[in-house]
Amino acid sequence: GLLILVNIILIGVEAEMSAQHRDTSWATELERGFLTIYTAELLLRFVVGGMPMCRNAWFLLDFFLVCIGLVALVVVPLVESSASLQEGWQNLLLARGLRLLRLARVFRTLKRFKVVWRLVSGLLSVWDTMASTTCLILLWLYIFGCIAMEVIASDDELKANERTSGVVLDHFSSLPRATLTLLQFVTLDAIANVYFPLVTVKPVLIIYFLPLLMFLSIALMNLVTAVLVEHALEHASQEAELAKLRKKQQIKATLPQLLEIFGGLDADGSGFLTKEEVAGVPLDVLPPNVLEHVSVDNMEDLFEMLDMDGGGSLTQAEFLDGLLSLLLLDIPIWAIQLQKLLMPMRKNTLQISKDMSSMVQMAHEMPNIIQMSKDMQFIKEFHLGWSDRP
Repeated sequence: GLLILVNIILIGVEAEMSAQHRDTSWATELERGFLTIYTAELLLRFVVGGMPMCRNAWFLLDFFLVCIGLVALVVVPLVESSASLQEGWQNLLLARGLRLLRLARVFRTLKRFKVVWRLVSGLLSVWDTMASTTCLILLWLYIFGCIAMEVIASDDELKANERTSGVVLDHFSSLPRATLTLLQFVTLDAIANVYFPLVTVKPVLIIYFLPLLMFLSIALMNLVTAVLVEHALEHASQEAELAKLRKKQQIKATLPQLLEIFGGLDADGSGFLTKEEVAGVPLDVLPPNVLEHVSVDNMEDLFEMLDMDGGGSLTQAEFLDGLLSLLLLDIPIWAIQLQKLLMPMRKNTLQISKDMSSMVQMAHEMPNIIQMSKDMQFIKEFHLGWSDRP
């Protein structure tokens, strides 16, 4: 990225010196040096990536720029002796400014430049929308240009009037000129100087200019803005999903290491981790990509966080599941702590519910118990009465 940035700065210096008719032969030699580095990098990327690199748009862009540089700086000087022809080929090197896009891609790895990358990638992702909009605008301008040739350029009254004759001659004397004039309505660039004299002299022309103004200047531009924003949000969502996917892949790659860590912490080999076993163990025993996403100060705090049921011990499954939940499910620390506080309350609530159910069942059975008690009392009295008979 730094190399590309230096190259771009030197391009600007060369352009400034060339405009002042100063010697820029040094720039050609420097450009050959940059070209050598770019060519070596391109070959290394191809060796590492293989044929799948040919389907990478950034690789193809670099390949295109390197080919232009090789033709203009190496092939042409060897074949052609005319300085004018060489100068014409070297004008192709203006395309090397496209490397600025690649510079933005390099900076995407830095947090402070992610916004730049999103803007660049957002623009690249909506090229089809921009192309469709451009075609629609050109079609609309062409149609209204043809109408202008009929209702404005051919109007004798407007040609004869001294206020509008200059406007008709300057802006509507031919179809290309009329279309170019109407392009001002897209950007609202001093359009009052065009339509105001015409409408003043001939008010019926408001029927011509009003749809042009409403559609091009207001409706279409706002619609395009809405589409671009929608594309940008969709692209940002896709970037977030890809980031989550890469994060999951990194975490899953550490599973064997986490199993080894659990075995090392389980000093007695019981298959359970206790708080005493992790006490005093440094936090850096965990993999670096795990530590990046776990905001704890020591292993005891991590143990408390993973011990959801408050049992004082962790099985291997609880240890791994707890870490994966922290790392993959994007659960905030406060949510886990709140869940831990709610676990005893849930147990007590379930116990109260069970006791209430038992009491309700006893209440429903109470009449039967009373009846059985009465029957037993009757039987007892009957037995005593019978036993007293001679």
